[in-house]
Amino acid sequence: MSISFDLLIIIGIVGFYIYDSAYLYFYNEFNIHKGLGSTFKSQLISRQFNVFHKYLFIPNLFLSHQLLFKCAWKIEDPEPVVHTHDIVHLKNISQTLKPLQWVNILIFVLTIAVLPCLIAFKAGYLAVAISLVVIYSLNLISILFVIVKRGKLQLSWLKIIQLLLDALLCPPFALNLLRKISLNYLAKTDGILLTAQILNQQQYQQLLDEILLDIQALKIASNEKNIAQLELREQQLLQLKAPLEHP
Repeated sequence: MSISFDLLIIIGIVGFYIYDSAYLYFYNEFNIHKGLGSTFKSQLISRQFNVFHKYLFIPNLFLSHQLLFKCAWKIEDPEPVVHTHDIVHLKNISQTLKPLQWVNILIFVLTIAVLPCLIAFKAGYLAVAISLVVIYSLNLISILFVIVKRGKLQLSWLKIIQLLLDALLCPPFALNLLRKISLNYLAKTDGILLTAQILNQQQYQQLLDEILLDIQALKIASNEKNIAQLELREQQLLQLKAPLEHP
């Protein structure tokens, strides 16, 4: 049984997008994500798929416009300092990329829904060509916007070139433009301290609960030295959590 060329193209479009959306995280890493709204939310990584001591993470594939910022909590007692520039940069990057989030939604619909439908239902070369021109044009407009805002987005020219190649050579890769830009920024502040500054109380308490569960799981598979460090970190998190439960 042979697969038609049209079906192979559709599978390729979706497959390349899923492949490019996959990331590997260490056990103590998690995301802060931000959609079209004004609030940040936390997102811990599933521990179900372990690849070379890292965990496979695939974000919501229907929300390519969502910004992801990677954070990490430390086992050892972290430096109790919040680097204010981390908060400033996260908010600046989010605000700068907001116009592109709407553009990205349009590109997503055209690339993942409209173009495959045109191919599947054999709409004709003209319709496919027009959709491709629109997709490439929007991708290039997005890249030009990013180049202009390069300083605020904390991007090197090497990263800009990588993003440009994605836009030119593989439109499904370009769908992850906003994720790649936001994940490019690495916060220096300990993740628990950072989230205390930007999450609401409910979100922060939920994050602490999930990290405490992770620590319990880590203690089972750790040696005696690491267990002592984990227990110390656990006590610190419980102290942070207590005022939230009993304000």
